[in-house]
Amino acid sequence: MTSATPTKRKMTAEQFWRLCADGKPRELVRGEVIEKMPVNLEHGSLAQWIGTLLMNYQTQIRQYLGEVVSETGFVIRYPDADTVRAPDVAFIRKERIPEPRPATFVEIVPDLVVEIVSPNDAYAEILDKVDEFLQAGTTVVWVVDPRRHKVEVYRRDVPMQILHAGDTLTCEDLLPGFKLPLKTLFGGLQAAIESTEVSE
Repeated sequence: MTSATPTKRKMTAEQFWRLCADGKPRELVRGEVIEKMPVNLEHGSLAQWIGTLLMNYQTQIRQYLGEVVSETGFVIRYPDADTVRAPDVAFIRKERIPEPRPATFVEIVPDLVVEIVSPNDAYAEILDKVDEFLQAGTTVVWVVDPRRHKVEVYRRDVPMQILHAGDTLTCEDLLPGFKLPLKTLFGGLQAAIESTEVSE
């Protein structure tokens, strides 16, 4: 007679919140804790730059459209397990922001998700995140690949779009009038300053 193998208990989002009190980078995927490596300089700089551009855009149009956040935990609940994802950058429309604002993870998915590809990232895992967010209700996901200087734009039930150097990234349904030339995106602050100096 063989004995049944004990089933490993899946962690809930609430238990995961308590675990993350130590500040180590992790995500929760279908109840399983996934350790994350700290990102490199290029990744961190690019995430900061995209977040800054999204906030500056709202300042320029003098209209508050929503919140721009980074490394914020968003809960996706399944019948059998919880997932907590922390995109590099995310945007939430103002009318969807929970009030009062949660003291733990956010129980909605963002409208816009930005994932930056690191050298150690498995592409299949990136696509899993994209699919998970889209299926949960995210409108658009930008996968930014700094090594190849390209951005993949994903929407549910729409063919994936690839943008290269010379193209401009937009998002009219969420961010009307927002335009981000990829040359400026991958050049960062230095490219933006030099571009301004030339135009003046």
